[in-house]
Amino acid sequence: MSSFYTNIQLAGDTILYRGYEDGEPVQYRSNFSPSLYVLSKNSKEECTTLDGRPVSPIQFQTAREAREFIKTYNQVENFEVHGYERFVYQYIRREFPNEVEYRIDQMKIYALDIEVQCENGFPNVEEAAEEMLSITIKDMVTKKYISWATREFEAPDGVEARIFWTENELLENFIKWWTENTPDILTGWNVNLYDVPYIARRVNRVLGEKWMKSLSPWNRANEREVYVQGRKNYAYDLSGINILDYLDLYRKFTYSNQESYRLDHIAFVELGQRKVDHSEYENFKDFYTKDWQKFMEYNIQDVELIDRLEDKMKLLELAITMAYDAKANFEDVYSQVRMWDTMIFNYLADKNIVPPPRKGGAKKNEKYAGAYVKEPIPGKYDWVVSFDLNSLYPHLIMQYNISPETLCEEKHPKATVDRILDRQIEINKENTVCANGAQYRKDVHGFLPEMMQTIYDERTIYKKKMLLSKQKYEKQPTEQLKRDISKFNNIQMARKIQLNSAYGAIGNQYFRYYNLTNAEAITLSGQVSIRWIENKMNAFLNKTLKTKETDYVIAADTDSIYLNLGPLVEGVYKGRKKTDESIVRFLDKICKMELEPFISRSYEELAGYINAYEQKMIMKRENIASSGIWTAKKRYILNVWDSEGVRYDEPKLKIMGLEAVKSSTPMACRNAIRECLEVIVNKDEKEAQSFIKHFKKKFSSLPVEDISFPRGCNGINKWANPTTIYSKGTPIHVRGALLYNFYNKKHKLTHKYPLIQDGEKVKFVYLKTPNKMSENVMSYLNTFPKEFELDKHIDYDLQFTKTFLDPIRVILDTIGWQSEKVASLEFLFT
Repeated sequence: MSSFYTNIQLAGDTILYRGYEDGEPVQYRSNFSPSLYVLSKNSKEECTTLDGRPVSPIQFQTAREAREFIKTYNQVENFEVHGYERFVYQYIRREFPNEVEYRIDQMKIYALDIEVQCENGFPNVEEAAEEMLSITIKDMVTKKYISWATREFEAPDGVEARIFWTENELLENFIKWWTENTPDILTGWNVNLYDVPYIARRVNRVLGEKWMKSLSPWNRANEREVYVQGRKNYAYDLSGINILDYLDLYRKFTYSNQESYRLDHIAFVELGQRKVDHSEYENFKDFYTKDWQKFMEYNIQDVELIDRLEDKMKLLELAITMAYDAKANFEDVYSQVRMWDTMIFNYLADKNIVPPPRKGGAKKNEKYAGAYVKEPIPGKYDWVVSFDLNSLYPHLIMQYNISPETLCEEKHPKATVDRILDRQIEINKENTVCANGAQYRKDVHGFLPEMMQTIYDERTIYKKKMLLSKQKYEKQPTEQLKRDISKFNNIQMARKIQLNSAYGAIGNQYFRYYNLTNAEAITLSGQVSIRWIENKMNAFLNKTLKTKETDYVIAADTDSIYLNLGPLVEGVYKGRKKTDESIVRFLDKICKMELEPFISRSYEELAGYINAYEQKMIMKRENIASSGIWTAKKRYILNVWDSEGVRYDEPKLKIMGLEAVKSSTPMACRNAIRECLEVIVNKDEKEAQSFIKHFKKKFSSLPVEDISFPRGCNGINKWANPTTIYSKGTPIHVRGALLYNFYNKKHKLTHKYPLIQDGEKVKFVYLKTPNKMSENVMSYLNTFPKEFELDKHIDYDLQFTKTFLDPIRVILDTIGWQSEKVASLEFLFT
């Protein structure tokens, strides 16, 4: 029999289980007897603590008994209660001791979107006073749609339309269908804080609590308050259903900042598609009143965009893979601490080792050193080559055998970053020594480095399997190969995220295995690794190029170094014909034949000196760039010809920290800045000045929405003043938001333009004064209100300077160029 779970909860003493057996959904209650462990004098006990002491199990009849036992003995001195007190995960391990063989194509995964009346302004979740107009669900496995609506419309192909004349009928039919077709996973855009709580509160208000509770297959729908940027929201836990909000998944796993997190913007960024445009209507009420057909298409398009995002990004599949890999519930993927705690529990259980008691959180003011970032000399450099250390923090854990049970009580009295770099300390060969003085045993292999190695090796294996399946699929495509590609890619991505999140958990004060010494040992040893190779590389290049004390390392940042190899190229190609292509080939060969072997030998030397458990610093060449411009730490441009062995026909810009990649810069300006930077690195000053001149002309004709600054708006309530609208010292974008809210209400426009709430993403623009409001700024959400009659007062010149010209001038000043042609008086003297 094949089986897998989709959601397991512990309600009091009862396990609530939902899953599949032989492809059929199952749901049942079950009793569960959890186990805890206490120290034993019997050396033949099956299980031990992390430090090797024998423990004996205590099996409890109920979870309540186990919790009471922990509570009773928690304060008893020298009495330790070991074991994983998150009992749900004990149950999952007992039921699924081996790998969970799951099938996504057997699950019910729904994308949801609702539409609500706006008779009294924009709908408020807390009150849920406005009637619901429509609900659309797309089954993301079968690709079938159902739309519940309160008026008739012509349903597009593939959409089942259910029409009702009253909201009551619509909601009753929806709930009945829902209880017969309960999803395993519910997603959508901001469903967690809008669609689900609105449905729950509205159903409760219209049909009663019993109907609302039935949204959960266990009749356990519980409300909770969630504070986002200080603003109170409501969310509902629908026990048995995993709510994986696509907005939350996007924020969690894409590692990118966006100027807006509205679905319309993200869909455009990722898919080049938009929500259905309804700008021809005065307001949302006008839209659903006058064009119901298009309104329903708008509703349907929202769930379609979610499905298309998943087709491209596979964030749901990634979350599911990570959850099954850790033997956790799907919603646990948002917590790196819980995921790692559960992964470690399962890993140790395979070795008959029980987790230690969970301690209270460490002091919040505990701080420790971070990564090393070198201050670069601003300027332009020819022929820059960068090198990266492979997964630095996981490999530091492996190299130094950093783990809770291998940490020695006694610190090395003299170890510091500088003393290790200068080889000024003596090291006991029994232990490995980190830059904060932490010493780690070498006679036992720590569980953390073991896990890092296992995860790293598995990622390598599954990445190869994915590539092999892709090759086979190209020759002979089959559905099985398609599933294999997706499965193997998700597993290797899950492993990558696990590796990257390990340090975050280790450095979190609420982590069971948190220790300030271990966290700092990792970061300071990282500083040693990057500074060690910086020093070695400078010595090597000075010797090779017959120079003295020249700094060839332009920049260093955490796990990367950037070398100025322009002098090497000049020396080799002096008097010889050179092309970009020939230089790239030459530098690639030098990196492979000379620099990478030298780096490897240098790290072997470091490993020997600090008595490493094993040498794990692997540094490979990343980019070969024909030029690079640095303005400050973490702020640079590279004109890349080769990235990790991938050779480009035309160079590609790599931009870090500059306005072209910042979400606080208007999109139109970001694109223009990138284009201008390409001119700067590939052409001359005159061409750059010409580009700036032409863009300024184009800029003046752009809509205000395209040139406004995007910002996160926090502190609206803090800075508000009932008499003067805003207080002295209010940040400019918050001042604009307070003015917008004030005039929005004054002009009675709240039915058309929602008020700006604390924590929302806004846009703001400078105004010329004098104007009707006697203010120099206005913020807004999506559309600049024409009713304010401020269009003619938009300060395009100041916006151009601040959004485009100032960022470009930073680059131009660094290389000694001007943004426009400077008038000269030389003609008077000729």
